[in-house]
Amino acid sequence: MKRIFLFFILIQSQFLLSQTVLATFPLELKKSKEYRHIINAENTITHNMFVFASDKETLTILKYNSSLFLNSQYSFPRPDTSLTTIAGYSFNSDENPALYWSNADLTKITAVQYDLNSKTSYPINYEQQFFNQTVITQFQENNTFYILAQKQFEEKLILYIFKDGKKEEKTLDFSSFKFKNSKNQAINFTQILEACPIEKIETNQFNPLFKGTQKTKFYVLKNRLLLTFDHNDNETQAFDIDLSTLEIQEKNFPKTSTKNYVSLSNSYYHESKIYQFKVNAEELVFEIKDYNTAAIIKNILVSKTDTISFKSSPLWQQFEGQRPKELKTTAKFLNQLVYLEAGLTVYKTSNSILITLGGTGNIQFANFINTLSDFNSFDNNLQYQNIPTTVYFESIFDKKLDHIKKDQEPLAVDFISRFELEHSEVTLPSIIRYKNYYILGYYDSSAKQYIMRKFIDGFDRSF
Repeated sequence: MKRIFLFFILIQSQFLLSQTVLATFPLELKKSKEYRHIINAENTITHNMFVFASDKETLTILKYNSSLFLNSQYSFPRPDTSLTTIAGYSFNSDENPALYWSNADLTKITAVQYDLNSKTSYPINYEQQFFNQTVITQFQENNTFYILAQKQFEEKLILYIFKDGKKEEKTLDFSSFKFKNSKNQAINFTQILEACPIEKIETNQFNPLFKGTQKTKFYVLKNRLLLTFDHNDNETQAFDIDLSTLEIQEKNFPKTSTKNYVSLSNSYYHESKIYQFKVNAEELVFEIKDYNTAAIIKNILVSKTDTISFKSSPLWQQFEGQRPKELKTTAKFLNQLVYLEAGLTVYKTSNSILITLGGTGNIQFANFINTLSDFNSFDNNLQYQNIPTTVYFESIFDKKLDHIKKDQEPLAVDFISRFELEHSEVTLPSIIRYKNYYILGYYDSSAKQYIMRKFIDGFDRSF
């Protein structure tokens, strides 16, 4: 009994050590919850932290320095309430922020530039038609706000750029590039995106496995964009886009052939490396390549009769709403994985690199259901049910990309999820990666204040 109590105390103390209150600020947001917003935003040049908190009438701006001490606070009237969303933000050279208030489909945007010195604001209205376009995502890079859209019926992406009260529209033309499917047949850019829509990857945060199983991934990097395609099981096709010149460079990374031609494959970009994963019922191939040179850093082949030597966790199968179940052999793991969408994610913690490999999707189960017929007899009806399923294992590597044997400590996202679950007063959460930790900013609806908390991965801060 003493051991159980001691274990509980240790777990609870580790959870408390993983999170720290960084700042609080008295704040009362008025009613009409649909108009409330909180956004944490970093000026990526000065590393000052800004908090934008609004209700139906007022926008409050809190400015913290890079040590997260409150420097100043401001209040401004909120713009038109028909603009229910803050789509993004930017900063000018004077460190004055702009917020992009919009309706749900981004067709109406009001860019409000806030002059913090004179405590005035300047709105600019934009009408966005998106004619024959589909909005893919919006993002911030280098203190600039972007909207990315796909041009329908053409092999082009459209990039809308917002900064300093100006809007630019740039075209990313992919019509000169060649695309092929796994059968070496020519296909075009539009066909790929119809079958494999673009998934935005959060490059400095933990991404769940379902994002890693998407075939077309979009990464926002420093002063550049990266688009990777894995519709072809023979290679990863990458397009590097310079945000200054909008020049597009193509790179190709062949995938190792397997004994069985029919395979599932995917890739993941992380810190100038391409991680490739290929699998069928007979074997699994895992490779790490240098993104700049395509040189192979690591190549691991595992057959169905082998033990996966580089795994750091059991082989798990998890059905939605249930606890994970261990699959005892590689063969069982592969036999389940081939019915799903295969993929992987890579995440760097303070002292290791966590790689999750597996697949997500639906597995179909059949059930016999007895029904009463018109002749007072029972008939057996076969009913099929699709169950969301994840099959995966985790692997831990050091910064030299050598596998290490250690247990994976809880991640900051795990601690944040637990904290939100246990604290019903947390509303309007805004999570941002800052330096080497996470900040959860939220409105405490009971205490009527803004609270900023720090969460770390695991318990060891050294790397």
